Amino acid sequence: MKALVLTYHSHNISGAAYGENDHVSLAEDLETITREGGRIVPLADIAGALREGRIDGEGELWVGLSFDDGPRFDAHDFEHRDFGPQRGFLNILRDFRDRHGTQAQPRLHATSFVIASPEARAAMQAADECGYPDVPGWLADDWWRDAADSGLLEIGNHSWDHVHPVVARTAVASPERGDFRVVTTYPDADAEIRRAGVFIAERIGRPCRLFAYPHGHVNEYLPHDYLPHRAYEHEMEAAFGASGGWVEGTSSIWNIPRVVCGHDWKTADGLASLLRGEPPRDECAGETRGDGSEADLAPGEPPGGQARVESDGRAVEGG
Repeated sequence: MKALVLTYHSHNISGAAYGENDHVSLAEDLETITREGGRIVPLADIAGALREGRIDGEGELWVGLSFDDGPRFDAHDFEHRDFGPQRGFLNILRDFRDRHGTQAQPRLHATSFVIASPEARAAMQAADECGYPDVPGWLADDWWRDAADSGLLEIGNHSWDHVHPVVARTAVASPERGDFRVVTTYPDADAEIRRAGVFIAERIGRPCRLFAYPHGHVNEYLPHDYLPHRAYEHEMEAAFGASGGWVEGTSSIWNIPRVVCGHDWKTADGLASLLRGEPPRDECAGETRGDGSEADLAPGEPPGGQARVESDGRAVEGG
């Protein structure tokens, strides 16, 4: 089978059109995936297929959906101060199912990778540079359990504090911020990954088994040492990066590639090209990935006014 994992950010809103607003993009992309013959499945199923050696680049196309950073907009509708009502990602999935019935995508599902630390989330919520100081509780965790109970959305681990610049004291020893590659020791990894998983599991009332690297930043230590050798402690079953491209049979279970909306594709036609295995026709899509291995959006750094794409630790405005 073939597999591609798509990534969206519900705080990425700089307009009302596709490519400016991930809510608009997601809704249209569900239609494009279905029209192109893609089968949307849980990320855990893609990880399982990779582990079992069933991904060979041939036959059925599996598509995974992932949402990063954990704003409540992943589940709930809200009013954007500049661009009006926005449909929550979970409700966009429900709308698709209501429109087409369950048979169109029988395993319709997504994973929201959330930041665990209440203190870190509170700091991000209050920071002007994080985009939504006028929306109370936009990074709260009170929606996690209900979303997980919906059957359409899993809650995954996006670290303890994202090593985010606005957090006064992060869990890592390094004073550097905005770069998850500084997590190079067991104490730091344990604090950022295992502790986050335990916290999230307690909040949602079920195991938390999937991890996504903040900023898509992957170093040598985490996928090659800590994650595989300490799995009995952290209990993660797979980890997702943001290196772009397809999941391949040779992909590491501890660094499964993802493509990022607004970076690897910018139009519905661009996504259709990706799904067909063609280079995206979007202007500038996939540009400036630094060392070719990382790209992500973090709270407070979105393209076009609400976030920035970060590549190789550098901020790249607009994609």
